[in-house]
Amino acid sequence: MIFKRRHLLVIAGIILVVLCSFNLLHTLPFHLFSVQQKPAPQPLENYDYYIIVDEVDNHSLMYVPLVVNIGDEVLTEENKRYKVIRIEKNRAFARFVEDVKLKDSKEK
Repeated sequence: MIFKRRHLLVIAGIILVVLCSFNLLHTLPFHLFSVQQKPAPQPLENYDYYIIVDEVDNHSLMYVPLVVNIGDEVLTEENKRYKVIRIEKNRAFARFVEDVKLKDSKEK
């Protein structure tokens, strides 16, 4: 009878350890590896207009009354395509990408 009682206590202890271990392993990742939110980006100051300039020689490409973002593209009067790469206050610096060949509207 004592032998059976010891077996029951050992088995109950093992079951208790397994259940506690399972609970710990189940909830531990939620506490240790919690998701960190990225800080909100600082809002950019909006201007009434932006001056888009060539990054090489700083000549003015155009003035626009729109908000300019990095990655925006500009097509000038000379059919040159530029891409905005940097913005400082209300001045956007654009990099030359290519000369654009436009089809004549009279061609059929």
